[in-house]
Amino acid sequence: MPKIGILGCDSTTREMNCVMIGCLGNLRGRQGSFAPYAQEDPPELVGIIHCGGCPTAVGSDRIWQKVQALMDYGIEALHLTSCLVEICPFKKEFLQTIQKEYPDLKIVEGTHPFHDVRAFKSGIQELTSQRAVTPQKMNDLVFKRIKIHRPDDEE
Repeated sequence: MPKIGILGCDSTTREMNCVMIGCLGNLRGRQGSFAPYAQEDPPELVGIIHCGGCPTAVGSDRIWQKVQALMDYGIEALHLTSCLVEICPFKKEFLQTIQKEYPDLKIVEGTHPFHDVRAFKSGIQELTSQRAVTPQKMNDLVFKRIKIHRPDDEE
């Protein structure tokens, strides 16, 4: 049973109330980036860590400590959540730091596919600025009920 960890975006879980249903659902159903794991040898989720949130001047310097917490339990692969892959301005630095500190750790970018990456990014922008309707949360985006502010909506 391969041991895996998940590195998530702190802002989406803490600020937008994402419960990681897409990530964990794909893990359970062995879909998305979890599809390559064999049915007879399913992955064991050891734990979930988060980046520390935005903005961060030292996040990439500290990310190795967070990964170390999972390494202590013998993870073989680290899956970066799809939201972190698509919207994180520090992803490149995180990857460099993790690969430098743990060169043998398999890093998988993404946990689940998006139906429309552009719509996801627009939804994240709305969730962070809350211009159309306040408050909206991650479930509004997941269930496709999010309202997006358009500049032409202003009178």
